[in-house]
Amino acid sequence: MIYLTFDAGYENGCTARILDVLKQHGVKAAFFLVGNYMEQNPELVRRMAEEGHVVGNHTYHHWDMSKIGDMATFREELQSLEKLYTQITGQTMQKYYRPPQGIYSEENLRMAKELGYRTVFWSLAYVDWLNDKQPTSEEAFSKLIPRIHNGAVVLLHSTSKTNAAILDDLLTRWESMGYRFGSLDEAFE
Repeated sequence: MIYLTFDAGYENGCTARILDVLKQHGVKAAFFLVGNYMEQNPELVRRMAEEGHVVGNHTYHHWDMSKIGDMATFREELQSLEKLYTQITGQTMQKYYRPPQGIYSEENLRMAKELGYRTVFWSLAYVDWLNDKQPTSEEAFSKLIPRIHNGAVVLLHSTSKTNAAILDDLLTRWESMGYRFGSLDEAFE
């Protein structure tokens, strides 16, 4: 079982293709989004929700959350994104939280839990977010294929042109290795 997740701080013209490939493979992924992404791409957010993907909370501003120690500020950072998601989709955002850059404090984890969130980290990722230094397909496969494992929470960025280009082949390879793709709801059962 693999859990596929994507972080998106902005749109780079790749998400529609990624959604097409996920649909083709019948894969439900999780997209952790920030405020400006939702504001600028409501049609993609609606599509994610309509196609059954989890849209998780990556905070409104993508700040270093470990520097936020008071509940009021922490709550506002998460709830302002929830409200925007509801305005765009008419749905309630599922309570999955990914700290920006994976930076957190124990207090942050406690506050997220108090707000009803499940914090989602990852067990497999590679440097795919630098637009001016995108990995080649071969580099991506060399990181993602041998390091996959049962129960992996894979972090990709939907801003990556490489990820958009290789995703169909990557999913096909993982499927041929005997993996199937689960939802975050299954991961937390």
